[in-house]
Amino acid sequence: MTSVQLLPRFQQGPRSQQLLTVLLGDYWFARDEPIPSAALVELLGVFGVTASGARAAIQRLAHREFLRSVKEGRSTSYGVSPMSRQQVNAHVMSLFSDAHLHGWDGTWTLVAYSLPDDEQGMRRMLREQLRRHRFGNLYDALWARPGEHIEELRGVRGEIIGLSPEHLTVFTGARLPDSISLRAVRTAYDLDDLAAGYRAFSASWRPLADRLRNGDQTPGDSEEEDLRVRTSIMTEWRLLRRSDPRLPMELLGADFPSHEARQVCSAVYDSLGGRAQSVVRRILASHDSLLAQHVDHHTFAASDALLNA
Repeated sequence: MTSVQLLPRFQQGPRSQQLLTVLLGDYWFARDEPIPSAALVELLGVFGVTASGARAAIQRLAHREFLRSVKEGRSTSYGVSPMSRQQVNAHVMSLFSDAHLHGWDGTWTLVAYSLPDDEQGMRRMLREQLRRHRFGNLYDALWARPGEHIEELRGVRGEIIGLSPEHLTVFTGARLPDSISLRAVRTAYDLDDLAAGYRAFSASWRPLADRLRNGDQTPGDSEEEDLRVRTSIMTEWRLLRRSDPRLPMELLGADFPSHEARQVCSAVYDSLGGRAQSVVRRILASHDSLLAQHVDHHTFAASDALLNA
């Protein structure tokens, strides 16, 4: 079995910064101990990233304050900037939960904005922030999200310099008029494109998922290959989840393909966790044996148990 067969899209590779964030999220999640930079460079080397490219990626993540540097003599280590418990839970929910908005009462949070014609930059930023907070664009300046989301909108106001309260009009507990069809709602959230993405993901990874379900626990030629496979599927999964607005099932419909895609992802991701973790632990142990003991890995199954506890 060759790498190309195992990794249908990974041969093009994610950017090194994105790759490192995925690796740290998978095997160093919610830990704040700094990792020697040489270990991070070696870890990225498993994916074909050159030493200079790895160091550049680390520096850029530090500049973005995703990583924080710690000097010890002539050596430098990097730790992930601490996240609040709320951020940790949100991250777990975002990637691993299959939950949609349950018990939805049919009400929406609606946001309308009015900006001067010369504020094109602010208008663009506002639209990007509303989309990031899972609002859908019903009309040019009218955005909507099921449920009540006042706190998220406070965050939007705080993230855009120059945006004043009078620029936004917010309605909570609103109901959409009957004249707005389900088709319009699906278009507002680009649900057709999202569904196509989930179907493509399932089609791409289902053969490997089926092999693993049937008992093939070593699909690659090495543990390093399994690490690359597991990282590849999580990289793709993260991109899909980032674009998923997590709408109530009443809006998605029973045949929405996200559930099947999650099953495919969990079959691959969970099955390869132990062997992939061994690679990360072995690399870190060659630089700091005590730190290596803290290397761990996620599974969908464990996250389900945590979220349902």
